[in-house]
Amino acid sequence: MSETIALSPESYGQRLIAQKKKLLPALTAAIESHDDARREKLQLAVTAITEALTFFKQSYRNEVSCRKRSLAALEKMRNLLDKADYDLACVGVQANASTAEAEQVFDKLVAKGGKIGAFAVYQSGRLAECRMDFSRAAVRFDKAIELDKSNIHYLKAAGLLARTMYQHKKALACFSAIEKQLAQGEESPELAIARREIAYTALLSGQSGPAGEYYKKAMNGIGRLLGKEHEEMGICWFQIGLLQESLGQYEQAEGPYKKALAIMEKTGNDLVLAEILDKLARLHMELEAEFEAVPLLERLLKIKTKSPQPDLAGLIIIYNHLAEASRICGNYDRSEEFYKQALTVTQKLRGKDHPAVGSIYQELAKLCERQRKKEEATTYKEMAAALFQRVLEAQEAAAGGQNEARLTL
Repeated sequence: MSETIALSPESYGQRLIAQKKKLLPALTAAIESHDDARREKLQLAVTAITEALTFFKQSYRNEVSCRKRSLAALEKMRNLLDKADYDLACVGVQANASTAEAEQVFDKLVAKGGKIGAFAVYQSGRLAECRMDFSRAAVRFDKAIELDKSNIHYLKAAGLLARTMYQHKKALACFSAIEKQLAQGEESPELAIARREIAYTALLSGQSGPAGEYYKKAMNGIGRLLGKEHEEMGICWFQIGLLQESLGQYEQAEGPYKKALAIMEKTGNDLVLAEILDKLARLHMELEAEFEAVPLLERLLKIKTKSPQPDLAGLIIIYNHLAEASRICGNYDRSEEFYKQALTVTQKLRGKDHPAVGSIYQELAKLCERQRKKEEATTYKEMAAALFQRVLEAQEAAAGGQNEARLTL
């Protein structure tokens, strides 16, 4: 069996874009109908797809790696499968196609129970997770654990996915089970990382006390076993910064963020690097250190614009932060440039008559006044006023139509 994966980066990107395009109307409908359960499910998928597109190279590598592991699993269980099922699953995984049929082939082996059934259903879950079908993946990871409670890989997959789905209690139980098993043997990197996952999950669920204690254990183990400059240590420092911020200790958060940045910028992990740049830049702005925030935001912008389909909402936030920070630093020309870029993207995403467009007009008007560009300032003020008037008239018309409909009924 060849392990060649035919899925090209272009096809992978097109699939993600098409999937997101299909989900967005469904998400809007769920929001409008107040179907919270469906809204949460769709929002998770849309967010995951947006992140996959933003950090495209990493997500593509992860997809190919997942498919290769599935092919290896199919080869391992080849004698347990009908030839037709085996061939069907291999084609689905190798080709530029959905893996749903391969997942069904894996699911057929669940009936065998024990470690074989657990391994098969786990592989099914991994493929479902790659398709952003998190509910299906979660059910399969749970089944794998039920069949083989001692496998830390199944527990880790279930824990990470549960945290993605904001099920922190479940995630904490999974990571605690991993720690309990590994603590019975010698200290290992896996044990240290499990403790970090416990700490981070506790932090996300508002348990700062236990989080701090577990971070001490985790960082001690990672530092001794993997080294103080290892990527896993960089992630620890980043999360320590998050912990300090959650406690309102903003100045104490700066040091951990900078240590995390120094480590992670050497790793090529753009996903974590972008999070650090964002958090550290916002922290500098909170501490009125805009001069330090600007270069961080520019680096973040460079990462975010590499996507085949950039996250426009995220770009607007970065442009606005850059514009504000540049204005405070007295660099009015750069500030104006960033506000105009924010304006262009906002109009593309929200439409030319969205209130957010009017707010940018107002900021540009203030900026032009500072630069003594009186005519431009007046123009922007008039554009903002006219836009807000159109918005108000549209709202009044909509309200009037609703009242008329109620009277008719």
